[in-house]
Amino acid sequence: MDATRTIQVFLASSDELKNDRNTFGNLIRKLDNIYEKRGIRIKLFEWEDCDAAYNNLRKQDEYNVEVKASDMFLALFYKKAGRFTIEEFDVATKEFQRTGIKPKPYVYCRDLPEGEQESEELKEFKRRLFEEMGHYWSQYNNEDSLQLHFVMQLQLVENSRLDNLKVENGEVKLEGSTIARMEHLRFAADNPDYQKMSHRLQELTLLIEKARLRVEKYSNDQDLVDDLQKLLNEKNQLQKDFDQHQQFLFDTAKRIATLQGKAITDRMRRAIEAFERGDVREANIILDEAEHDASRNLTEYLQSKALTEQKRQNVIHSIEELLLKASTLMADASIDINERIERAHAIYAQADEAANEIAYDKEKHSDLLFDYAQFLYKYGLYREAESVWLRQIPFAKELYGVEHKKASASYNNIAGTYWKQGDYENALDYLLKTLEIDEKVLGKEHPCTASTHNNIGAVYDAQGNYCKALEYIQKAMKIWEKALGTEHPVFAGSYNNTAAVYYAQSDYGKALEYLLKALAIREKALGTEHPLTATSYNNIGLVYHKQGNYGKASEYFQKALAIREKVLGTKHPDTANSYNNIGTVYDEQGDYGKALEYYQKALEIDEKVLGKEHPDTATDYNNIGVVYHKQGDYGKSLEHYQKALAIREKVLGIEHPSTATTYNNIGSMFYQMKEYPKALEYLGEALIIRKAKLGDEHPDTKGTQRGIILTKAAMGENGKTKKGFFRRLFGK
Repeated sequence: MDATRTIQVFLASSDELKNDRNTFGNLIRKLDNIYEKRGIRIKLFEWEDCDAAYNNLRKQDEYNVEVKASDMFLALFYKKAGRFTIEEFDVATKEFQRTGIKPKPYVYCRDLPEGEQESEELKEFKRRLFEEMGHYWSQYNNEDSLQLHFVMQLQLVENSRLDNLKVENGEVKLEGSTIARMEHLRFAADNPDYQKMSHRLQELTLLIEKARLRVEKYSNDQDLVDDLQKLLNEKNQLQKDFDQHQQFLFDTAKRIATLQGKAITDRMRRAIEAFERGDVREANIILDEAEHDASRNLTEYLQSKALTEQKRQNVIHSIEELLLKASTLMADASIDINERIERAHAIYAQADEAANEIAYDKEKHSDLLFDYAQFLYKYGLYREAESVWLRQIPFAKELYGVEHKKASASYNNIAGTYWKQGDYENALDYLLKTLEIDEKVLGKEHPCTASTHNNIGAVYDAQGNYCKALEYIQKAMKIWEKALGTEHPVFAGSYNNTAAVYYAQSDYGKALEYLLKALAIREKALGTEHPLTATSYNNIGLVYHKQGNYGKASEYFQKALAIREKVLGTKHPDTANSYNNIGTVYDEQGDYGKALEYYQKALEIDEKVLGKEHPDTATDYNNIGVVYHKQGDYGKSLEHYQKALAIREKVLGIEHPSTATTYNNIGSMFYQMKEYPKALEYLGEALIIRKAKLGDEHPDTKGTQRGIILTKAAMGENGKTKKGFFRRLFGK
């Protein structure tokens, strides 16, 4: 793709930061290569104020032109504040205040060694930044933190979101390229929980290696084997906690990045400083009063006879404090994860309420709703997420137009919400809108366009349209292979979706082949305790289950469950999915008591989180019906089958393969009850769907045909059937 946009960066610094400036230049070249694939170039103009001071080469007007033409102005400070650098910053700030667009000014201050003092000029400059201009500077202490600060700001300038920055295996990455290591970032490295977890993981690695050597030497000593397993279990659990903690810390760092260069309260400043020195608990304590003050400020605003601008500004500051509080709260590992989720949910709702009441800035309100909906989606609150997305989308369309990447992001996210609720028709509608925008704005070979192709393929798969599913998934794979390579984590998604199509067609060998490819990528790129790795474990378990290898199926289901319970919590739909799958293993092995126990766990979660009319809830009802069916309790079996059927007919439609499964199960039950006409009625409906969606040769189609043959044989020659029904059934 030809370059369509250039982001110009003006870098000003004193001579004492030559090494940092060189590091920055190398980073710009690296980023230019990354962004070039998106049709964006990064251009750097460097200014060292000592050159002007000592060489008399400075032409103020020329530099002012460069400053004003830049998209980002960066000033680096250490011990002193050179007057030329400050002058350039003032020029940039005035131009930004005039245009409201560019150049966006940023200040980075390098940490001083212990005992060193900054100059009076720098102290005065920082005071003026905060008190007069409402500007806040970024602290950095090494190459990694400088790079991360800039890349986050660059992302915000480019698209106002930080979604492309990911934490993978302790590294912050931008489209697969490492920007910084978490252990080099002070907010993580100096965080007590981070330190404790990191040190213990190192200790466990050594202890496990020693334990393995002992087991190899004394292989018959069961106590040594048990000791090794305990250490392995502890390490696996701790790694989950550590990965989650890193993500929460990084999410808070991203939240703070959005505040740089903006007016903030003194309370926010103190909380940010506490977080950046690694003390997230202190940051939380500082922000504890924000929730109470937010309620008071809003009440005063609403009850005031004279709605002054100052009272409105108080509410605005409260909203910003609440959003920061939500981030620091989620990063506090001393609080139980379920409590953090509940409290953060309430904080988002409080911020949203305040924004509605004061006619909050539309762009900021749009971002608030975007983050709020993503939070709800992440923790399985899909109906609430849908409601928030439906309020956010009009903001995006009004602010940016219908053919803008922000509108595309909103369409894509609400499609995901509909997908999780089983509303595939709406999901497909929004994804097709997303694709149309992506192809126009980003191009047909952009990785994000590929993601949309992949998501459309997944929806077609869920609808039982396997030909269309493979078509879109393969389009995604071709784009990703060219743009990212086959070892990128996102490529695992296309392998996973391809496997899903083959699985639905009962080609389990092909499904397992692609799932193992996906797992290899995810374990290497994301680690063995990531939620997406859990998805791979879960899906491999499903294939082994279909192949009748219940030992292997149980092994992989338990791996998935262990990750999901800790990372997502015990009330998440994915955790319910694991309970369900483990229940199917007990079911197949004839342990119906255990099967019901796990199915009921799944049903309790799904009814509460997803609702009583969701496909996953229908699956729970169906599975419970199967167990009662096998136990001969036909009354309870029929009750649960009918609940499943009602949901599937309403949500998925009467021509969906899952609906056919319930028809088939009810028909099979009536056959065993010797109510043959009813059996034929339901088996016939199942066969019509399976012939149309799966084809004549599909195992499920053939299974239903055998059921009909057995039923007819049991009825004998005098069985009452309708000729018209069988003519429709067999196409005669």
